[in-house]
Amino acid sequence: MDKGWKAWSVVVASVLIQTFAFAPTEFIFGVFVQEYLSMFPTASPSSIALIGTIGSSTTFLVGFFSGAFSDRWGYRVTSATGSLIMTAALCLASFSTKLWHLYLSQGILFGIGASLVYFPAIGAPTHWFEKKRGLAMGIAASGSGLGGFFLAPLTQFLIDRFEVRWTLRALGVYSLVICGGASLLLFERDNSDGEQRWNEEKQYRKKTRKRFILPEYTKGLPFAILVIFQFMLSMSYLTPIYFMELYSTHIGISKQMGAVINGWFNGASFVARIVSGLLADLVAPDVLLLVCSWSCTLAILVLWTFSKSFPTYLIFAIVYGITFSGITTVTPVIVANQYGPRQVSGVLGIVYGFSCLALVAGSFISGHILELSKPYIDYLPVIMYSGSMFAVSALFATTWVILLRRQMRQMQTISSDNKAYLE
Repeated sequence: MDKGWKAWSVVVASVLIQTFAFAPTEFIFGVFVQEYLSMFPTASPSSIALIGTIGSSTTFLVGFFSGAFSDRWGYRVTSATGSLIMTAALCLASFSTKLWHLYLSQGILFGIGASLVYFPAIGAPTHWFEKKRGLAMGIAASGSGLGGFFLAPLTQFLIDRFEVRWTLRALGVYSLVICGGASLLLFERDNSDGEQRWNEEKQYRKKTRKRFILPEYTKGLPFAILVIFQFMLSMSYLTPIYFMELYSTHIGISKQMGAVINGWFNGASFVARIVSGLLADLVAPDVLLLVCSWSCTLAILVLWTFSKSFPTYLIFAIVYGITFSGITTVTPVIVANQYGPRQVSGVLGIVYGFSCLALVAGSFISGHILELSKPYIDYLPVIMYSGSMFAVSALFATTWVILLRRQMRQMQTISSDNKAYLE
């Protein structure tokens, strides 16, 4: 545990996969928004945003199954299959002539592939690390920020140079080479160290291969609160990301500088994921979750509201990247600590699967609110909507942490009583 070239190869593979899994539907999708509005001049911003929303929600919806598949059938096969599907999806998207073509290709098909690569990527490192689990998860999760940091300006450059269709094909090649190659490094631990827990893992796989069962952990109140927390978070977190480029133009920032802001957002996300993962090993990860949740809420309600120039909007993008990434990094760490590393992909697959409707609804509501302000575009109602949803999610995060701590105290009390009885 916590050492060996295979262990760190798995982390590197997870980083590489996560540079791209959500990039075309979330972290660099803002770069595509203006291009698609030009391609389809009669389309509304909300209908364009629906492409990315469909992709992200499909990723989470398929998580109901891909998380279980990766836990039961192996990470490499699942992830390699997903990378091929993502490549095919982007190549098909490059030939789109109607908006619904993009819904099917860059939306649904890419989302299926992304789900098959993402859940193995977040589940595999937990099998190899215990003491340094937070750091390993943080480094792995930093891939999405790293990908957005260099892919956002790179994608804008490719679009300016070669147009959007060839850019989509180039991203398809990236998926095939980088994600496909990284999938081969998602090693699973063998029995050479003789650890009992891994023998139990193998028995678990043999037992559950033949049938899918509803795990016991889904029946508790803490799990239900976790689902609601993630659901409310999904109602809001895409809004600042999807409208980043459009809002930049709205306040007088050029398209190129808007891509720079997007890049800095992802760069901050990259650093924050590593740092928050390291902190999760040093301090209580549930406390870190609450700090990030409430800080993210304040960032939207205060910093975004008063972002009227390049410097102020850049500050908001960086702070949002830091705080939001902290949430997404420490949540899997808490899940691994609470339910065990064996269950991470399955738990998060179910939790994110319930969130798919929230992703669609949240982006649709944000776009509709913005359209209601025409002909004088006003982003303040959109900001208030996103901030209020974040506040609700922070409340449920707080409730979840309280329940987990209470449950832990009860288990410690029972353990102490049993020990005293045996003595």
